Amino acid sequence: MASKKSSSSSGVNLRSGETGSSLLFRILSETTERFGTALSAAQLPRDSKTFKKTFGDATVRFEAARIASPQRVDIARHLQKLTLEAVQFTNEKGARPLSEALQEQAQAPQTETRKLSGTAGLVPEVPLDGKIYRGPEVHGLIDKLHHAHHLSDSAATALRWMMDHVASSGGKLDLTGHTFALLGAAAELSPVQQLLKAGATIRWVDVKPAAQALGTADGLAGEVISSTKGDDLLDNPQAVAASIRQLAAKGPVHLGLFAYAPGASRELRLAASMNSLVTSLGADVVRSVSMFISPTSPGELQPEDLRVATSRKTSPKRWQKGFELTKLLFGPGHYGSGGHEVARGAISIQGAAYQAAQYLTKIISAEVLAVDGLGGKPVTVSANVAGITETRSLKHPVFQIAFQGAPSFGVRIFEPPTTRALSSLLMLHDLLNPKAPGNAARTFENENAKARAIRSEQIHGGVYDLPWQFESAVRTAAVIGFKKRPGLLFGR
Repeated sequence: MASKKSSSSSGVNLRSGETGSSLLFRILSETTERFGTALSAAQLPRDSKTFKKTFGDATVRFEAARIASPQRVDIARHLQKLTLEAVQFTNEKGARPLSEALQEQAQAPQTETRKLSGTAGLVPEVPLDGKIYRGPEVHGLIDKLHHAHHLSDSAATALRWMMDHVASSGGKLDLTGHTFALLGAAAELSPVQQLLKAGATIRWVDVKPAAQALGTADGLAGEVISSTKGDDLLDNPQAVAASIRQLAAKGPVHLGLFAYAPGASRELRLAASMNSLVTSLGADVVRSVSMFISPTSPGELQPEDLRVATSRKTSPKRWQKGFELTKLLFGPGHYGSGGHEVARGAISIQGAAYQAAQYLTKIISAEVLAVDGLGGKPVTVSANVAGITETRSLKHPVFQIAFQGAPSFGVRIFEPPTTRALSSLLMLHDLLNPKAPGNAARTFENENAKARAIRSEQIHGGVYDLPWQFESAVRTAAVIGFKKRPGLLFGR
């Protein structure tokens, strides 16, 4: 979390009168009008009321039409433009576009630096199923998850490269000299612990103080720079921008976009604020941009996952056929064809604002950034799918019950330490390997090829292998989970 702000009267807000749902509907509708032929298959609802009820499928159909179009990236650029224009900043001077407000001179907050006493050197370790895989053992875990179709071929290749890279460095990764500005440093899935073990310098950007979150910081190295009064991305993004510019005085820094806060469209506003920051800071300040994407957003299927989903569709288990007959479990599991398929992974209970944040301010923004860079200069982008994780934001009883039945569908629900470990390694691969899909040094035959490549590293936990709409699988899993542990519901 990087904002405690709950009022929408000042700070970063959506355009007057818009909600997350109406914003998403307007932007998709205006883009469909602009690129009519290319997006005809999107079949968007004609009114916002219908869209609000069906936003998940509507967004997936739109994305399937977009990625199949030769104008894929042009459409993404238009979506990003409309999204940035929809975000405003309001203070005593009135309301104006956030992008304009971020160009104003602001005073960087006072900071304090804490030098940590540990020895720099990250030994990769990943906890899973009651076991901690350390060092070379992680190779076996990667094979296990890959064989179970819980991560894509590209993600498996990237993780294996990362483990080989660490092994060639004596079994420890040393990031001394690397500087990261982590927006949402205290977020539950933030990679801050892994980066500090490796000895990196961290600019802690969060309303939660670094000292409170890190505690004694045993085993951590590097240093932490934090403002004495905390940082609020929604209330004062100009101060955050000034602080990062100050941090980059000796050279561009790695920027991590991990801020999260649920409710009142805050995640959407936070994500839009982070995107505007990236754009305003430019390539002289930003060395790389990293973020994690949810598998319940419109995920672009990789060929291997499409093959698994197709196989499961033709040969479902007997009990799955039973749920299909009751109409509780239904497909298809994706929209699109010809190698341009998008998973129907959206969950309606998460809301349209959540989907807008994931799609417009993560998937689309990352694609444009990877292709266009900043100010015409290439920038490294890491925007990988992270598995469904049992974080505090998913403590809803429906999710808790469904988690018990998820393994019946071959879907794995990760614990936060597992996701932090795996996604951090994948992110570091993208930053360190010049051949990584999103690395600034990597070139492709055309912009569509690059756009597709940066979407390929996915730790989806099996969500993209389902031949059914994921929400219907969640509801079916809840029925199965209730039979296993009815106390989860009655206890709530």
